Amino acid sequence: MPTLAEKKQCTGCAACYSKCAKSAITMTADQTGFLYPVVNAEKCVECGACTKACPVIEDVDISINEPQAAYVLRHKNDKVRGESTSGGAFTAIAQTVLSRGGVVFGAAFNDEMKVIHCYVDNEGELYRFRNSKYVQSEIGDSFREARALLKEGRWVCYSGTPCQIHGLLKYLAGIDQSKLITVDLVCHCVPSPLIFEKYVDYQKKKLGNFNSLVFRDKGRGYSYSTMAIYKDGACAYRNGSESDLWFRAFLHGFCDRDSCSECRFQKWPRQTDLTIWDCFTVSKIAPEMDDNKGATSVIAWTNKGADIIDNNTSIEIIKVEPSVFRKKIDREHFDDLMVIDKQQMYQDAHTLDCEAFFNKYLPNTTKIKVKRLLRLSLYYTGLYAIAKRLLR
Repeated sequence: MPTLAEKKQCTGCAACYSKCAKSAITMTADQTGFLYPVVNAEKCVECGACTKACPVIEDVDISINEPQAAYVLRHKNDKVRGESTSGGAFTAIAQTVLSRGGVVFGAAFNDEMKVIHCYVDNEGELYRFRNSKYVQSEIGDSFREARALLKEGRWVCYSGTPCQIHGLLKYLAGIDQSKLITVDLVCHCVPSPLIFEKYVDYQKKKLGNFNSLVFRDKGRGYSYSTMAIYKDGACAYRNGSESDLWFRAFLHGFCDRDSCSECRFQKWPRQTDLTIWDCFTVSKIAPEMDDNKGATSVIAWTNKGADIIDNNTSIEIIKVEPSVFRKKIDREHFDDLMVIDKQQMYQDAHTLDCEAFFNKYLPNTTKIKVKRLLRLSLYYTGLYAIAKRLLR
């Protein structure tokens, strides 16, 4: 049998599954809802390809010592920026790749409200990748599709969490990557798809069926992060990170994957072409871009990545010293982890209905109600953005 990463270290990147030529590995959800590789001993020929593709067992070689450039960025198109989590950086990167006849991979919702990795080859579909998805995506066959497209000579842009990109790079070892643009992000953690499904069920029970869910809606501005749900084009629900159930679960590590607690991929330097994340400190490092509509921090680790940004006419950029971002890149830390019996919590997720489950683990306490009231009061009096800047 092949040697796979220990379960607590496995990131679910699916590189082993993608590499197996005998289809002996399947990515299967366990009790937590996260996908892990399962080997069919009857199909396995013990070739070792899966082990070589695993970024946990043998990480990608570091060949870059320092970043090439760092930026604060925002898209010139207000609609694009409004639909994006921050400044619309990924859309701008993707537009460049598409203009070269390429394809773009990212995380998107499917019809069942599951987050999957897929690709698009036209600008009209890029909206699917805008806005953060705070749940682990399913890689599926996207690594194999990216490889096939690269072998055809197409440009490929692939975005994902740091562990997913490391898995992709290990899987693509030996393949010409001169037309590959990799984009990772500063990742907080990847929450459980099972618990997210409970959240979706909870909201459907309250609101009925809905069309879309936006993790970082800007209805109250960039500085006031909200979860929003839309039905037939109208907002049916909006709550901030202090009170929305899923925001609270995400920010406090309620149902994060075991490997996230000791992530080895949040580091400096990185092996990607570009790293992107929210520029919440825009008022300090690039005040001329602080309009409460969103800005993105970007580091280009390669000349290829820097070229994508420097020659992009759809964006406004301000160059900054890379060292400004060093602390953020090294590791995204949890501030207030919830301490719970996770084994019991996941058991309850399979037995309790959605309301009983969230009432037990994430109750709407008086403290949360007060925080929500205070935050809304600051927002409606026009003082919220000022208070946020002072806190930072």
